[in-house]
Amino acid sequence: MGKKKIKTAVVNGVKISPQAVAFELDRLVRFYAEHGVSAEEVRGSMSLLRDKALEQAIGAKLLLERSQQLDIPLTAADIDAEVDKVIAQVGGRDNYDAALKAQGIDEKAFRRELEKGAKVNKLVEQACSSVPEPTESEAEAFFAAHKSDYEAAGKTFVDARDSIRDLLRHQARGKAMDAFMADLRSEAKVEYVEEDDECGCTCHSHGHEH
Repeated sequence: MGKKKIKTAVVNGVKISPQAVAFELDRLVRFYAEHGVSAEEVRGSMSLLRDKALEQAIGAKLLLERSQQLDIPLTAADIDAEVDKVIAQVGGRDNYDAALKAQGIDEKAFRRELEKGAKVNKLVEQACSSVPEPTESEAEAFFAAHKSDYEAAGKTFVDARDSIRDLLRHQARGKAMDAFMADLRSEAKVEYVEEDDECGCTCHSHGHEH
């Protein structure tokens, strides 16, 4: 019996790796789990989630390519801030040093990798820089449209103002990023291909390493 085939993509001549798709899939599974979707529902939707993960991996690749093409200035402080985030995520400097040692990576090389991510973050900020801040009237209109829901939760407009503006800001930035990604996609050569699933599994479960 032959190996199971899995779908991936070649973006501007570079194949999206199984690890990149697995990384995005893991993020999706975590997101849905944190938002109350049951493990059974996640397993039942794994094929759709993997397709979505592939699309996100393609998007991440296009963002990385564009950020490397542009002259995006970064300071040592920018990279220090990224290092501090990682240190906080792993639970302290000792754990950070141990993780680098375990992976055989020196800090200078790791900082170069973090620089790539920092450039992508700055690119995203540039893409969203023209998005205006939500106005008070927009927030009031949103509250009015969902007034019964807020009243049921015992919230007045004053209580909900900040969360509403955060939501409207998130929606506006999302639309700006969708348009930016559509432009990147239109300029890119993306080919979908199938290859052998080297791990032989039918889905990439949380925590699975490739």
